[in-house]
Amino acid sequence: MKRNLRSTASRGGRAAIRHGACAVLLAMAAPAWAADRTVTLKAQPEAKADIVVMPQIDAPVDEAERRINTALKRLDGNVRKAAKQCTLGDGKPGDWGRSVETSMRGPSFVSFVIHDDSFCGGAHPNSSTMSIVYDLTTGAPVDWTKLLPPSLTGTVALAEGMDGTKMVTLASKRLHRLYLERYRPKTGDSKQDDADDKECREAVTETFSGDPPAMMAWLDAKEGGLAVQFDLAHVVQACADTVVIPTAILRREGAKPVLVDALDAAHAASR
Repeated sequence: MKRNLRSTASRGGRAAIRHGACAVLLAMAAPAWAADRTVTLKAQPEAKADIVVMPQIDAPVDEAERRINTALKRLDGNVRKAAKQCTLGDGKPGDWGRSVETSMRGPSFVSFVIHDDSFCGGAHPNSSTMSIVYDLTTGAPVDWTKLLPPSLTGTVALAEGMDGTKMVTLASKRLHRLYLERYRPKTGDSKQDDADDKECREAVTETFSGDPPAMMAWLDAKEGGLAVQFDLAHVVQACADTVVIPTAILRREGAKPVLVDALDAAHAASR
C-alpha cells in the first residue's frame, strides 16, 4: 500500500511539473501569438469638433496591446492641449482639425498616420503629417534601426509635430533616392500636369541638395510597403507627396524579414 501511495504521489508530482512547464511555455508564446494576429481598432468619441481621437485596440489580449492603448491616449492629450492653446491674435479660439489613418493593423505591427491642420493666427494655416508605428510584441514604438539597414535609416532623430508630439525621422540619402525614383512618374497625360509635376520634382530634389531631408516613415498594408514623406516649405507644401517603397525593394536593400514578411501578409489580407 505504501509503495502504491508513493507511486501515485510520484505520478502526481510529475504531472504537476509537466502542467507547470506547459503553462510557462504558453505564457512565453502568448506575446508572439498575439502579435501574429490582426487587431481590431475601435473608434473613440471626438475630442472636439473636427479633431478625431486615436482609435483603441478593442479587447486587448496582452500587456503590449494595453501599452499601445495607453500611448494612444497620451497622443489625444497632446492634441487637446495644443487645440486649447490655439488662439488668434485677438484672443479668439483658432481652428484645429485632425484626421487619423490606420495604415496597418498587424501582424507584428500597428501603424498610424496623423494629419493636422490648424490656423492659430499668422499669415497662413499650418499643416503637418506625423506617423507612429508600434511593435505588437512589446507595445513600444518600433526601433527602425532594428528593422532597416543603416543605409536606409541614416541619421535617426526626433521631430516635433504641431501638437508637440515627438516623432522619429530618418535622414538617409539612400532612402531619399528611393523616394525620388518613385515620385510623380512622368505620364504625358497633360502638358499642364507635366509642368506642375516638374516644379514639384525640382522642389523635392533641389531643396535638399546637401543633407537628406528628415523623413517620416510608416507601414502601408494596402500598398504593401514602407511609406515615406517629408515636410516642404509652405509655398510648395502641395508637393509633399507620400511615396511607398515596395517590399521587393526593401528586401533587396536589406530590411529585416520580420518587417517585410509582416507587410506582405498585411498586404495580402487587405486585397
